[in-house]
Amino acid sequence: TAARVSEKNSDNVLNIVSADAIRRSPDITVANVLQRVSGVTIERSSNGDGRYAIVRGMDPRYNYTLVNGVKIPSPDNKNRYVPMDLFPSDILERLEVIKALTPSMEGDAIGGAVNMVMKSAPDKPMLNVNAGAGLSGIFFSRDYSQFDKYALQQKSPAQLHGNSFVTSPYDFSYTNFNYKTLHNPLIGIGGPFSTVGGVSMGNRFFKKKLGIVLSGSYQNTFRGANNTYFVPSTEPNPGNTPAFNDIYTRTYSTQQTRMAVHSKVDYVFNPTQKISGYFVFMQMNELQTRHTVDTSLDIGRNGRGTGNVYILDRSRITKQSIFNSTIQGDHSFFNTGFKVNWSLVYSIAKSAVPDWSEMETDHNVSKDASGNQVVTPVTLDTHFLRKWQSNSDQDKTGYLNLSWDPYKNFGGLRSIQKIFHFELATGGLFREKTRNNYYTQYDMTPKSSNGLVPPYDGNLTPDKFMFISTQAAQGSPINPNTYTAGENILALYYQAKLLFFNRLQLLGGMRMEVTNQQYVTVMPLTFPGATGTKSYTDLLPSVHAKYALTSKQNLRASYFKSISRPSFFEIVPYIIQGDVFNEGGNPYVKHTIAHNFDVRYEIFGKGLDQLLIGGFYKKLINPIEIAYLKNGVSGSELLPENFGTATNYGFEFVGTKYFGNFGVNTNYTYTHSSITTTKLYYFRDANNQLETENVNQTRPLQGQSAHVANVSFLYKNQKAGLEMQIAYVYTGRRIIQVSPYANLDYWQRATSQLDFSIEQRFLKKFSVYAKVGNILNTPLLVEIMQPNIYKTGPYAIPDQNRSDRILVQREYYRQAYLFGIRYKF
Repeated sequence: TAARVSEKNSDNVLNIVSADAIRRSPDITVANVLQRVSGVTIERSSNGDGRYAIVRGMDPRYNYTLVNGVKIPSPDNKNRYVPMDLFPSDILERLEVIKALTPSMEGDAIGGAVNMVMKSAPDKPMLNVNAGAGLSGIFFSRDYSQFDKYALQQKSPAQLHGNSFVTSPYDFSYTNFNYKTLHNPLIGIGGPFSTVGGVSMGNRFFKKKLGIVLSGSYQNTFRGANNTYFVPSTEPNPGNTPAFNDIYTRTYSTQQTRMAVHSKVDYVFNPTQKISGYFVFMQMNELQTRHTVDTSLDIGRNGRGTGNVYILDRSRITKQSIFNSTIQGDHSFFNTGFKVNWSLVYSIAKSAVPDWSEMETDHNVSKDASGNQVVTPVTLDTHFLRKWQSNSDQDKTGYLNLSWDPYKNFGGLRSIQKIFHFELATGGLFREKTRNNYYTQYDMTPKSSNGLVPPYDGNLTPDKFMFISTQAAQGSPINPNTYTAGENILALYYQAKLLFFNRLQLLGGMRMEVTNQQYVTVMPLTFPGATGTKSYTDLLPSVHAKYALTSKQNLRASYFKSISRPSFFEIVPYIIQGDVFNEGGNPYVKHTIAHNFDVRYEIFGKGLDQLLIGGFYKKLINPIEIAYLKNGVSGSELLPENFGTATNYGFEFVGTKYFGNFGVNTNYTYTHSSITTTKLYYFRDANNQLETENVNQTRPLQGQSAHVANVSFLYKNQKAGLEMQIAYVYTGRRIIQVSPYANLDYWQRATSQLDFSIEQRFLKKFSVYAKVGNILNTPLLVEIMQPNIYKTGPYAIPDQNRSDRILVQREYYRQAYLFGIRYKF
């Protein structure tokens, strides 16, 4: 009920998920909890779990993340937005999704802001412990494959010996590709057990003046995915029908080790003076093996796994972490109603992918005249690479907020505050951000004899490889992907809150944000965009109105102006060679500005009952989308560009109702967005010559689903100590990859996910629980919305079973099971 009261009394539009709702949900990460919130969808990682939040159909770039109201940097190697699967859900006190910004909030969110409020010191002794174990259903039918993570070399040869060091194949390890199969000891097949655990303890001491809370969480989970992917050609066929070169059949085996520790200490000197310190550390290591069977669609194919067949193996570990420390003070002075709140914050986010390793072999599978299968000897292919990538984002921030409520301590004014009441606030922040990025890559090739590569005997040794030149043996020490960037932000705001007759509240004001960005790459100064600076100032007004129709009903309306800054990776002229298209940065891309409108009607009933109905409208100026420019910056093909204006509007409904021990919690969001961008169209002219032209195409924003719905059926019997929940999530189709070619965007088909959780209390302080995720084994299906010329006929390829669309990706994850026990004191 505290979460409902906070929603009712808030100054702006937001949704809150309480710790109790998080505990009984089927989810163990913040990312998966977010999918239950009205208007929020999630982008999933390659293991099927949620990773990034999409708020009101707005790409993750248009959102930011807070911990206890303080913005945190991202460990992502390209983007500002934070991977939400980094956070275990059991350390949260509540989760807030803020959809309308006030002047006192940082202004770079267009979709919304996610605020993770961590546990605070309780008024009485508290000890909560939980432990559990689980299985991934995908490993019931196949094995889990893993390599030795200690075989990876943490630093590149250039980091160890300098950029001028000439590497030899003997400077690398090769056991990265010695894969072993892990079996479950109980069922004899499948991967090992996943394990989770957490503890929270806290109390107040010295007559409740000193509060201490300490929480920790550990999750070691094993996930997998089976994937089929049709690899597109660099260019489509005339008429912009898609062309495919290969079929990738992939299996993923992923181990995620997630750890979180947070502590909060506060000391209350007296009712007017308080100081607190907050520290949090989050880390996730993802160990992933990817095995790919690549069947060429061009040469000698008789079916999947026939013709020219390439086997690609990838061994990769990704290490991500976030550390935040905040010292904060709250002070009131001389019974004047004047308050000061200040914060000093140090945060650093890191990511490292040491010794990303890929190798490839090839052979041919065919049939002879008698129909017997003929397999040629396996040989090493030219694709053998090792790369190192790391980055860090460091923030040093100071916040200062001043407020004045003259009614609070002056008796004469208290007598009229029922008629008119006002509060004034002002303040700001200064942040110094420093980002460092490192990248290098080594490409080796197998040795040949008389122009032929000898058969591969299954053993990888350095004598089988060579570098084609001295320059290749030095990796890529001088490249624009290695850079140092900085960003200084100065923000000032003022706001006023007016209350008339304890019914009508108006909150409004102005925020000014001054942004100064700079970067330096390791490229020579003659390289275009080797260094760069960018500065701009934004004035961001906002106004929020709330009218209390009754003590349980509110009517809200708001307007706010906000921005979205491009990531550092987008303004640096980097070049990355992709599987299909090269990627590049654009130093000239501008930040996005948005005008945002909201209305909402609210009813807060008995207990957890509520009804929220609202609408929103957003107009984006200079939205950032990926463009295709063949002669673009640094010769890249895909790079970020601004595209005029875009609109995004929609409708939200939230309803919760309990009938005795039974309850239903539901929400539905309709979203419509529109953006027009320039794309390429291939065609043949009157002389049958292949030509291209630029055409304008209007489409939804990337990641936006027209329809999103959640329905949860709840059962809660406090006397029996039993709680159950079955939760259904529907996410409508959406564009997950924007194509540079007209009519070739990649659409994810609508998904339906069903999850279940149950918890039974015993011996008063103990309880057992079970969680089952993805009961329906919902696949990820990605399609091109064109008539399917590949279903039948001379161009037929496997797995095409619909005439009205072309399948380009299919991925299955199967169910995830978790069983555990809790102790609560």
